[in-house]
Formats: sequence, C-alpha cells, structure tokens
Amino acid sequence: MKPLNSLILATILCFFNITLLFAQPSFEYKPVKDDSLELLSLQKAIRAQFEKDSLSINGENKKYILAIYKDRFREINELFEDKEPIAAAEVNTFLTGIASEVVNKNPDLKKLAPRIIFSRAYWPNAYSTGEGTIVFNIDLFVKLQNESQVAFVLCHELAHLFLDHSNKKISKYISTVYSDDFQQKLKELKKQQYDKKAELDKLEMGIAFKSFRHSRDFESEADSAGLKFLKNTRYDCKEALSCLALLDEIDEEKIDFTMQLPKVFSFSEYPFKKRWLEKEAAFFGVTADNKEKKPIDDSLKTHPDCKVRIKTLTPLFEQLHLQGGQQFVQNQQLFNQLQQQFAFEETNYCFTKKHVSKSLFNAICLLDKHPGNAYLVTLAGKCFNEFYEKQKNHHLNNIVDRPSPFKEKNYNTLLEFISRLSLTDISSLGYNFMKQYSGSFEGNEDFKKVFEQSKKNYEEATKN
Repeated sequence: MKPLNSLILATILCFFNITLLFAQPSFEYKPVKDDSLELLSLQKAIRAQFEKDSLSINGENKKYILAIYKDRFREINELFEDKEPIAAAEVNTFLTGIASEVVNKNPDLKKLAPRIIFSRAYWPNAYSTGEGTIVFNIDLFVKLQNESQVAFVLCHELAHLFLDHSNKKISKYISTVYSDDFQQKLKELKKQQYDKKAELDKLEMGIAFKSFRHSRDFESEADSAGLKFLKNTRYDCKEALSCLALLDEIDEEKIDFTMQLPKVFSFSEYPFKKRWLEKEAAFFGVTADNKEKKPIDDSLKTHPDCKVRIKTLTPLFEQLHLQGGQQFVQNQQLFNQLQQQFAFEETNYCFTKKHVSKSLFNAICLLDKHPGNAYLVTLAGKCFNEFYEKQKNHHLNNIVDRPSPFKEKNYNTLLEFISRLSLTDISSLGYNFMKQYSGSFEGNEDFKKVFEQSKKNYEEATKN
C-alpha cells in the first residue's frame, strides 16, 4: 500500500480534530464533597479568634462592642449552619494559592493569618468579616475573567482587614449611638406625641448616612492599598481596572428570557401560551419592571459606583510605575474547570436550600451553554415537580420568590411566568420538558426517577 501523501494526511487529521472538538462529552457535574474535619478546624479557629478579640476590648463601651462581636460571630457561624463554606482540598488549594502569592510578597500581611474560604452563596460578592475571615462567593468567581482579577479582589479584602475597617466602623457606631448628645435626642423624641416614628427614622438615617459615607471612603482606601499589595506579586495589575469595569457591568443580562422561556418550554403537545408572559396591570401602579427605586437606596450603597472607583484608582498606576504581569500564576486550566464546576455548584445549592425558582433560573441559563446536559435537564424537572407539589398544597410562595423592581429583569420574567401557571400548566410543562429527553437518558437513574414523578403529576392533574 502506498503511503498517504501529506495533503491527504493533513486533511484527515484536520477532520479528526474537528470531529473530536464537536464530540466532546457533556460536563458531568458532581457536587463538591466537603471535608468535615476541615470545616470543624475552621470553626474552631473562628471561635478562638472571637474569644481573643473579646478579651481585648476595653473602655466604657465594652459591653456594647462585645454585643456586636457576638452578633458577628453568630453570623459567621450561620454560614456553616447553612453549609455555605466549601471545604474541599482540590478547590480551596487554588484560592489559598493565590492568597499565598499575595501574602508572601507582602510581609505586612503575614501577621493577619487570614482564613480565606469559598462560599456557595449565589450572588456576586466577596467580603471581609473583620475578624480575619474573608469570604469569596463562587457566583463572583464564575463571573471573573482571570486569576489576576481574583487576586485583586483578595487584595482589596485583605486591605480591609489590614486597615481594620470593620472594627473602626463598629467603634465609631458605638461611640455615636451611646454619646450623651445622641441619648439626649432619644429622650426628647420619646416625649413627643406626634411624628415620633418619622423623627426616629431621621435620627437613625443620620447615623446610617455618616456610617456608610465612611464605608465608601473605606472602599477607595481598600482599592488603593489592595493595588499596592498586588503590585508586589507576579499578577497583572491592569486587571484591577478590568475587574472593576467588569463589576460595573456584572448585572447586565446576556439572555432575554422573554425569548428564552418560549424556546425552552414550548412543545407540540403543549404549546407555549402568550398570556404567561403578558404584563398585567399592577396594584397601585407598581410592577416588577418599574425602574424607580427608593431615593435612599443609592445613598446607602456600601460600594460606590465602579466607574468612580476606576477614576480614583487610575492615577495610582502612574505613581506606582506599574508594569505588566501574568494573568495566571497558578493554573489557567484549573481556573476554567472551577468556574464550570461552581456554576453548577451554586445552582445545586439553590435547590438544596429550597430557593427553587432561583435554581430553575440558573439551570435555564446554563442549559443555553450546555444544551442537553443530563444534570441540568434533571434539575429543571425536579424544580417543576417541586412547584407542582407546593402549588397543590397552596405553598408555592415557600419556594418561589416574588417579583420585585429590585430583582434583575430576566429573573422577574421567570417569576411572573411561574406565577401565571395553573397546576395543570406546571404538570404539563414539567412532563413534556422531561419527555423530550427520555430517549437520551435511559440509563440515568436520577433522570428516570424525576421523569416518572413528572408523569405521575401530569396524569394526576389531567385525569379529569
């Protein structure tokens, strides 16, 4: 047999590679398994820090500060009760690796001995609790673009801890509330017969505005200090600005649910009904699409507008003579894998915590990226089965959020859609959605179980 000429061989290899590219298996999600011993170790360390901080309090307002420290400790402990923290070596090693790069290159941070953990919370945020724990929500992680942006977020939160912002805020609050002047104003208000509540609200807001104004100052200070910490690492400092620009647009929606819902939930045997998405007149003129917000909402932001933060931070780049760095220091492939894992993890967490409408919302978004994924299809079926069971017992509101002007537009669209479904609609949509995949997942026991339940619901709801 004559050898293949190079052109034919190259063509075959090219075709083979393209075939492999499109034949890649669907992502198989398995929930992260937490290390119970690591969780206990974290909780012990947090309790030890609380006891140490409690003994260090001095002064006439000691009991008030101690009360707030106790509240803070209780709130952190609730994270563990809700199973938010992720305690798995293969996951946390990546995050602690980034933190180690920052801490080791900034000796001033070593004395802090921070505890940095991933949280399953399904909103984009990271925060320092003030006593040494830094929480990084996985929903923020999946929205970032590279490791340098993660590093900047950690530098920002480490700066809050290093500058003791949380404890300074507590001290200022206590010294204000328990000052002679403030207490005198309270006594005078208690004597009033009219407009007492309004005056009390004004007094409370006076403290809040001052407190949160300082918080905005703290954010700018943490940005600047964080950038200086980042400068000493191998990471690309320009990604600090890219990160802030990304955060500024983080709420922008990539999918239009008024188009997506009919696409996902329209079947030959049960077509999508237009009325499920039609806007209805709302009581007192308030609808979920109403963009008008309370005037106070913007005034109480704890994080200032990211555009302002970018403008404030930009001159520091010239002052520090910042050079380019690496977008990835740890492992880009692992970063990508974790992002994919976490997108599924937060969706699963929503369902386990009975935030079923949010779980379905995330599943629909992910199905756009992972069409026909067995886990997502099964989860969507589970959501409809839950809707059916709760609606049958008139408890749907226990697992479905109410539409609100303060929720993102797509999520409101889904909530309004669910609110307009009858029991028959719920069972029919759930059953027909699962039925279209019944031939594809015959060997999937989880899918089979959920499909059988959806069929029972459908038969029960339509038997009359």
